[in-house]
Amino acid sequence: MESLPTSPHSPIVAVDDDSDDIDLLRILFRKAGISRPLEIYRHGEELIASLSSLLKKSVQAAVLPSLCFLDVKMPAADGHEVLRWIRKQPELDRMSVVIISQSEHPTDIKQAARDGAQCYLAKYPRPSVLKSVISEAERMSDTRVADEWFGLPENLLLRWGFSSKV
Repeated sequence: MESLPTSPHSPIVAVDDDSDDIDLLRILFRKAGISRPLEIYRHGEELIASLSSLLKKSVQAAVLPSLCFLDVKMPAADGHEVLRWIRKQPELDRMSVVIISQSEHPTDIKQAARDGAQCYLAKYPRPSVLKSVISEAERMSDTRVADEWFGLPENLLLRWGFSSKV
């Protein structure tokens, strides 16, 4: 099955069970000047249900998110499970997934890459880093395959903007 289209006006989704983290993400979006709609989901199963519903619509009717910020440690379906589910849906090939986590352990970063994430951010990056990640996801959404890692080495952790790659 072919990937469904996204657009520069597609919503960005964020999945996190911590309301303080969601509030902080909204502040970062505002400080970064990101005006795209941000849809919030409190757990992975809620996102899966929403995406499943969108996938049942016709190609013309579906407005798929182009980017998903996904927390790893959540009740019910954790971020890795949700990411693996997303990558099993061929229609979602163009949706970039950025893992955003408290963990900075290299094993977690490599697991995210193996599961199909395009980027891994430590909670919480500077607004300029967030803006760069979103810009890169948008730039690549029309041409990238689902398992492409934003051109960054597997062990690079984008953290607070100190990386020379950002």
